[in-house]
Amino acid sequence: MYMHVRLLHQSLQEQSLLSLEMNAESLLVSAAINIGLAMIILSLFSILKKQPSNACIYYARRLSLKHYIPFEHSFTIHRFLPSVSWITRAIRVTEEEIIETGGLDALIMIRLFKFGIHYFLVCSLVGLVILLPLNYTANNGPYRSSHSMDSFTISNISTGSNRLWVHFACLWFISCYGLFLLYKNQAKSIAIKIEDLRQCSLIKKHLRQTSFSDAFRYDAKIMQLEERLQVLCHDIRHIQSRKMLEEKELPVAFVTFRSRWGAALAAQSQQNSNPLLWITEMAPEPRDVLWRNLAIPYKHLPLYKIVVFAAASLITIFFAIPVTAVQGIAKFESLRKWFPPAMAVQLIPGLKSIVTGYLPSVILSGFIYIVPFSMLAMAKLAGYISRSKKEIEACNMIFYFLVGNVFFLSLLSGSLLDQIGESFTHPKYFPSRLASAVSAQADFFMTYILTNGLAGFSLEVLQPGLLIWDTVKSLTCGRGKKKIPYLYSLPYYRIIPFVSLSILIGMVYAVVAPLLLPFLIGSLFLGYVVFINQIQDVYETVYETCGQFWPYIHHYIVVAIVLAQITMIGLFGLKLKPSASFATIPLILCTILFNEYCKIRFRPTFFRHPIQDAMKSDELDEKAGMMDTNYENALNAYCPPCLRPVNFSAAESGYTLPLLS
Repeated sequence: MYMHVRLLHQSLQEQSLLSLEMNAESLLVSAAINIGLAMIILSLFSILKKQPSNACIYYARRLSLKHYIPFEHSFTIHRFLPSVSWITRAIRVTEEEIIETGGLDALIMIRLFKFGIHYFLVCSLVGLVILLPLNYTANNGPYRSSHSMDSFTISNISTGSNRLWVHFACLWFISCYGLFLLYKNQAKSIAIKIEDLRQCSLIKKHLRQTSFSDAFRYDAKIMQLEERLQVLCHDIRHIQSRKMLEEKELPVAFVTFRSRWGAALAAQSQQNSNPLLWITEMAPEPRDVLWRNLAIPYKHLPLYKIVVFAAASLITIFFAIPVTAVQGIAKFESLRKWFPPAMAVQLIPGLKSIVTGYLPSVILSGFIYIVPFSMLAMAKLAGYISRSKKEIEACNMIFYFLVGNVFFLSLLSGSLLDQIGESFTHPKYFPSRLASAVSAQADFFMTYILTNGLAGFSLEVLQPGLLIWDTVKSLTCGRGKKKIPYLYSLPYYRIIPFVSLSILIGMVYAVVAPLLLPFLIGSLFLGYVVFINQIQDVYETVYETCGQFWPYIHHYIVVAIVLAQITMIGLFGLKLKPSASFATIPLILCTILFNEYCKIRFRPTFFRHPIQDAMKSDELDEKAGMMDTNYENALNAYCPPCLRPVNFSAAESGYTLPLLS
């Protein structure tokens, strides 16, 4: 019986090795294609960005703010040569400039990229200097080839080897370093948030209005006509909304307080002995409110959320089909066994490497691309009263969708597809097959990181969809007309989950296959410069939550660390090192305790307004004589859209501190 188990285990290793040797060429092909494609796209972007005709796409935010853009209108060769000036400009942007441009939420997203870069730089140093030579020199058996990708992973370490204690020590080090960085970023985020709130009470951002026409802004006749038109439009809106207000009374109201501490105290207190009778919370800022959702009764919201959760679960289950099919393409041997016509791919030199190395990650990224928009639409149906809460909920659904489908399902289908018959025949060996899959799937996740990172971020900055649409519109219905900037909000719901998934993959493979980390660092760095460019030049800020995305990012990273630790427990067990497995359990407990401490220490500050800080802000406003002004501004800010006077001048949204709803 022992010999049968040993021979089966050796057979699994030989099959895994064969697959990895064949995939080494596919990985190189995928890396070459993605890197080359990224360089071409970024070069094209740097050229198109210099053309004045594309300003409405690549400078949409600056144009909306009437900023001067120094284009070179003369026909010179410099306009048509690629450059990296936009990258160097993005690197020099400071955190203060990001807050001033995009707000604290934009800074939180950028710091997610910085966290990944700093963390994986240290992990790469540990992995490439210590673990990689250790794995490569292990020499696990006579069948082990020096050209195998598996030679650089933990699977090359022989069972029971004391070298596994080095992996154990590296796991403790990178886990503790990740928790340290997380704590440091958490504390710094809190400090920035409080400082930002206090500065907003000192620096009053009055609305800066530009006249209807810069050339005639001092023309008295035009000003008089604008005033008359505003009065007429206001009367029309009153007549249209009167019937609606008489027929239905909304089950919600905005209550304005004369002091911040009074609003904070009322929002965070229970107003009635029945907690469901009168529910109070801090109101989102005025531009963040979803006015239509205010009409939904509070007692109906749980039902809405249950329906949305069920729909999200069905989408997750449905996407299991294309993900499994993608893994079937990646594993050519199993594809050839289940679909014999696939053998024709081998007739064309190099085509097999493209099909098995590059094509699966492209197909998977294409399927996954529509998921964020679907999840955002479902989150809107859940009845949230603000855009920020809607996007935060979409973030959660997308992240867990990606973890379930892209990570776990790719891992399972990729490892078991070519051995599915043996798994049913010998079900008791299923855990061993599953554990061996972690290192066996490293090549697929490398190609996924390359495709989703390098090519994905490059397409993000190029904006090919808008570019094609603008070209078509310029040649057809929009010919000769003045171009309007394509202004959109920063898609947090789409960026944060995908970056968090990349960090999760990097953490799981930091000890298992450290060769993946340099690819991940390059991907995160490109995303960092791309989205700084987008924040500065392209996307507008439509709301400000004062960093409420960070507690969710913190949770995603903790999930990634715990998942990496659980994976190592399984691998140590597979390598017949149970003492290392048991010694990893305290590390998981420490991580969970750290997360609980951070929830108690930091999380309330993101979702509640401290009375102490509110009183200090009130004192500063009172000394500056701004209390009455702030009160009047708050009253006008939360006026329903149907009752607001029409404003024919472009105004820049000012910041309004949250009040009570």
